[in-house]
Amino acid sequence: MVVTEFLRAGLKKRFYITCSANVFIIALASYYCLIINIPFMQGAFTAITTLPAFSWLFLLSVPLLLLCLLIIFFSLLSSRWLLKPVNYILLLCSCLVLYGTLNYGVVFDYSMIQNTFETDNQEAISYLNPQFLLFFILFALLPLLILVKTKVRFSPVSQEILSRSKLLLGCFALIAVIILNFYADYAATGRNNQLLKKELIPFQYLSSGYKYIRDQWLVTAEPFQILDPTPTLIAPAQTQVTVIVVGETARAANFAYQGYKRDTNRYTRPFNVTYLDNVASCGTATAVSVPCMFSVQQHENFSRSEADNQQNILDIAQQAGADVLWIDNNSGCKNACNRIDTITITPDNSALCTKEPCYDEALLAPLKRKLANLSQANTVIVLHMMGSHGPTYFQRYPEQFKQFTPTCDRSDIQNCSSEQLVNTYDNTIAYSDYVNSQVLQQLAELPDSIEKNFIYVSDHGESLGENGAYLHGFPYSFAPSEQTHVPLYMWAAKNNQRINESCLRTLDLQQASSHDNIFHTLANLIGLKSSRYEASLDLLSTCKANNNKANTHHE
Repeated sequence: MVVTEFLRAGLKKRFYITCSANVFIIALASYYCLIINIPFMQGAFTAITTLPAFSWLFLLSVPLLLLCLLIIFFSLLSSRWLLKPVNYILLLCSCLVLYGTLNYGVVFDYSMIQNTFETDNQEAISYLNPQFLLFFILFALLPLLILVKTKVRFSPVSQEILSRSKLLLGCFALIAVIILNFYADYAATGRNNQLLKKELIPFQYLSSGYKYIRDQWLVTAEPFQILDPTPTLIAPAQTQVTVIVVGETARAANFAYQGYKRDTNRYTRPFNVTYLDNVASCGTATAVSVPCMFSVQQHENFSRSEADNQQNILDIAQQAGADVLWIDNNSGCKNACNRIDTITITPDNSALCTKEPCYDEALLAPLKRKLANLSQANTVIVLHMMGSHGPTYFQRYPEQFKQFTPTCDRSDIQNCSSEQLVNTYDNTIAYSDYVNSQVLQQLAELPDSIEKNFIYVSDHGESLGENGAYLHGFPYSFAPSEQTHVPLYMWAAKNNQRINESCLRTLDLQQASSHDNIFHTLANLIGLKSSRYEASLDLLSTCKANNNKANTHHE
């Protein structure tokens, strides 16, 4: 019995580490400094070593400064009851952020936190792969096991306060020395490399997360804002249908219409669509761009919380009397369709859904049913594509549309060759083009007595490994053009009385435009008279043949 108890006591000691709270804090801060903040340290090293007057002392001060900041941060969580539980959660979150930053170049600023919160389960699962699991085991689960097996020894309160105060005073003193000696260097490096501070873990994602929670959940609900109480529709001489296709993650650089070397637009080419060369997105993620493009707000002043709480172009069109329908094959409309009829494509209602997500051809059947049952003189239909959403590009098109090979049939796209990745992405663009051609065909087959309009615009672009960047969601001010330059093209039937094929040919295709123009362009395309309409932002302002006076801007 004595021997058994002795063995139990020995096992407990063998599998547990005992240390003081200060040692625990320093060890944890060191792990975050040297491992979790590898992307920041790499960026800082590159930025500093390329300076004309490079200083080794300045370079060495960076990890020391970061270590001190981390010690101060973890000291704030050093309560007996908070220290370990909070750090379990922080470690798991920080590991996920580290994986995204290292492998895809993702920066977890406000927009990325918003995108993360609004990601559905299927999209989140698409990021799972063997490399991720191995990474998670090495950088999260093993350190987490060490945390679990570490017993933190707390002294009496007075002694604990004294020891922690000494630790913090030492950190503040070291920070003061660093600032006094290298303030100018830090100021210059920070000014010229503003992305660096957004790579600090956990500071950046905690700050962004707090701001998102504050804006979304901790604000007093304001009354819904009616932007135009009396919108009207131009009385059409004949029934009118407008189809708006919202593309997903399609970048202009890979469109044949943009001059791309591959014919990724061969399916829509016979319809003689009008393609605009110079269009910028409102954001770099769906959670921002989709609400923004339908909002009267512009990129410079866009607020998602305000957009969610006021009418958008679809609301105003519906209020004016149009029949508005949203058909979704993505992760939702991000509140843009909350007040209009919505159809969500699921495996239950489409044969093209052997598994989620569905192929975009699944949008065609409900569109066909709607076009066969037009109940009002003016109908607006929005099709929200899954498009080219990554990282599982290979799941976005059926096997028969694998036009460019070899492909990257995995989610850890950073481990595919550039050729494989681009081939797979180009297949998604070509497949989306096929789906759009089928939409155009359905419209073209409608009787000549119906006016038909079509517009396609992507929500944002995508990075495919250029300069080590993948996917999308980068801070807009730092985002490469691949994420912000998006395709937009339009089509109108020849026999349309207002906007037709002839007037589309008169557009300035190189004119700089953006999602800021969508609200006002749609107002004209739909035939909507609204006090919020501005002709200067309407891409089709020169096409207002029969409503030139009817749809003018007034305050």
